[in-house]
Amino acid sequence: MTPKDFTTIHTEQLKKLEQLLADKEETIASLKSKAQSFDSLKNNTSDLIHSVTSEGIFLFVNKAWQDTLGYSDEDLNTLKLMDIVDPECHGKCELIFHDLLAGENIDRNNTVFLAKDGRKIFVEGRCNTRFLDGKAVAITGIFRDLSERQVNAKALMESEERYRDLFENTTDLIQLVDPGGRILYVNRAWRETFGYSEEEIAELSIFKLISPDCQNHCEQVFQKVIAEPKINYIDTVFTAKDGRKISIEGNAICKFVDGKPIRTQCIFRDVTQKKKMEEELHKAQKIESLGVLAGGIAHDFNNLLTAILGNISLAKMHVRSPEKVTSYLENTERATQRAKGLTQQLLTFSKGGAPIKHTTTIGDLITDSTSFILRGSNVNCVYSIAEDLWPVEVDKGQFSQVTQNLAINASQAMINGGIITIAARNKTLNAESVPPLPPGQYIEVQFEDQGCGIAEEHLSKIFDPYFTSKQSGSGLGLAISYSIIKNHDGLIQVQSTPGTGTTFTIYLPAACGQAIENTLAKDDPAPSKIRGRVLVMDDEEVVRDISVEILEYLGCETAVAANGYEAITLYMQAKENNTPFDVLIMDLTIPGSIGGLETLERLLILEPEVKALVSSGYANNPVMANYKEYGFCGVVPKPFMVEELNKVLSSILPPIEK
Repeated sequence: MTPKDFTTIHTEQLKKLEQLLADKEETIASLKSKAQSFDSLKNNTSDLIHSVTSEGIFLFVNKAWQDTLGYSDEDLNTLKLMDIVDPECHGKCELIFHDLLAGENIDRNNTVFLAKDGRKIFVEGRCNTRFLDGKAVAITGIFRDLSERQVNAKALMESEERYRDLFENTTDLIQLVDPGGRILYVNRAWRETFGYSEEEIAELSIFKLISPDCQNHCEQVFQKVIAEPKINYIDTVFTAKDGRKISIEGNAICKFVDGKPIRTQCIFRDVTQKKKMEEELHKAQKIESLGVLAGGIAHDFNNLLTAILGNISLAKMHVRSPEKVTSYLENTERATQRAKGLTQQLLTFSKGGAPIKHTTTIGDLITDSTSFILRGSNVNCVYSIAEDLWPVEVDKGQFSQVTQNLAINASQAMINGGIITIAARNKTLNAESVPPLPPGQYIEVQFEDQGCGIAEEHLSKIFDPYFTSKQSGSGLGLAISYSIIKNHDGLIQVQSTPGTGTTFTIYLPAACGQAIENTLAKDDPAPSKIRGRVLVMDDEEVVRDISVEILEYLGCETAVAANGYEAITLYMQAKENNTPFDVLIMDLTIPGSIGGLETLERLLILEPEVKALVSSGYANNPVMANYKEYGFCGVVPKPFMVEELNKVLSSILPPIEK
C-alpha cells in the first residue's frame, strides 16, 4: 500500500467518523427535545402520573401528583406505592399490581389515594409495565382526580334526596303531567288526597280526575299552560277515587325543551274545607245582612203603618165631617204611596228583579238625573263625559236611580260642600284586566267626591241593605244601586280613603252595533167609565174584594176565583152560557196552585183569543217586564189605584156611552 493509498483510506474513515458523530449529536438533540416535551407534558398536565419499580419504590411523580397528594421529594425517598393507597383498597390494588407484573395492561382502575394530610383522593386511571430483558423495570400509572366529581355527585344525590323528602312530606299536592295528560309523578299528599296507589298513577290521565262540571274549563286552561312558559293560576274541582269532590287551587307552569312542551309542573292545595268554611261564613253574613234588612223594613213600614192606621182611625171618628175625612184619607193615600215606593225599592234588588232595557246612550241621562237631584245643594258637579260614548242596554228609570243615589251619597259625604267629578268613558277589558268581568267593550262611569271617606271596616258592608254610617239616609241607596247594576250584567266597585274622598266605579256592557231605541211614550186620557165582564183571580180575599169594588165602580160586571183551576172552570162555564168574560186579571203567584202564567197557557189552548192582564206584587218579575212575550195583553202592578186600573182596562174594553 502506497502512502497515497493510506492517506485516501484515512480520509474516508475520518469522514465516516465525522458523519457518525453528527448523527449522534442530532439524536442527542432530538432526545433532549423529546425529554423536554415529556417533562413539560408531565408537569403541566392536570392528571396524576407516577412510576414505580416492581417493589413499589417511586421512580418519579409529576407536579400534579405532588400538588394533589402533598408529598415532597424527601417524602418520596421513604414512601412506597402501598403507603399512599387507602387501606380499604389494598387488596384490590395488590391484585392489580400482580397483573401488571404479569404483563397485563389495566385500562381502567378506580381506587383511593391518601394525601399527606389524610384526605382521601378518589382517582381513576390506566397502568402499564415496561420490561427490559423480560424483567419489569417500571410500572407507570396515569390517574385523574375524581374527588370533585365525587363531591358533586354526592351533593347532587343529597340535593335530590332533600327535594324528594320535601316533595313527599309537604302537604301541598304536587304533580307532573305530560302534554297528553298522562301523569308522570305525584307526591304522597296527592296520592293520599285522591286515594290512588303508585301503581294506579302510572296508568292515570289527569282528565279522568277532573270533575265533569269543570272539564271544558280545565281543558282550556291546560292548553293555555302548555302554550307558553308562564305561571297560570288553577282553581277547579277533582274527583277522588271514591267519588268525593276535592276543590283545589294552585299554580301550573310548563317545561319546554327546544320550544316544545315536555311536562307541566303543578303545585295545588286542597281547599275543600276552606271553601266550605267560606260558604258557611257567607251564609252567616247573609243572615246578618238579612237581620239588618228585616230590622230596616220593620222600622220603615211601622212608621208608614202608624200614619195609615192613625189617619183611618181619625177618619172613622170624624165620619160626620167630610172635609176632615177627606184630609185624613189623603194623608193615608200619601203614606200608602210611600209604602208602595218602598216595596218597589226592595224589589229592585230582590231575586226576581228584571229591568226593562232599551238601547240608549247614557251621557245625557247622567247629567240630567244628577243635576236635577243636586239642584239647590252646596255641591258642584264637574262632568267629563266622552263624546263618542258607546250605547248600552239599560232601564232608564233604574239607571237614573243609580246615578241619583250615588250623587246623593257623595253630597251627604261633603257636609260643607265640594265638587263631585262624574266621568264616563269607553273601556275595553281583556282577560288580564283588574275588574272581574268577561273580556269585551264596556262603559266606565266614575263618581268621585271630596268627602269624609269610608272607614275600612265599613267598605265590605256598604252595599248591604239598610246599612249606613250616616246620621241621615235609609241605607237602601247603595244596595239598590248594586242590585240594579248587577241585573244589568255590570259591576260597581268602591275605593275610599278616610279624610280624602270616595270613588264609585260602574262598568256596564256596551251595546255596540245596536240601534238606539226611542222610548218616548204618549199618555192618553182615560175615560171615566168602561163596560165589560171581568174575572179576577187572586188568592187574597182582600185583593179580590177591593178589585171587585173598583171594577164595579168603573161600570164592569165581575166574578172572582181563588186559584187557576177555579178561574179556568169559571171562564169555560161563562163561555158555554154565552156570557163570556172580556178580560181576566190574574195574580202571577198563587201558593199551592197554578198561578197566572200557567193558567193563561192552559186557557190559550182552549181559547186562543183570551185577553188577560197580569198582576203581581213582584213588580219587576220578568213576566211583568215582558208580559206580551208570555201572552198577556197588559200589566197591573200591585198595589194599584182606581186611575191606574182604569187606564189599563180602557185600552181593552169599550167606554160607556154618555
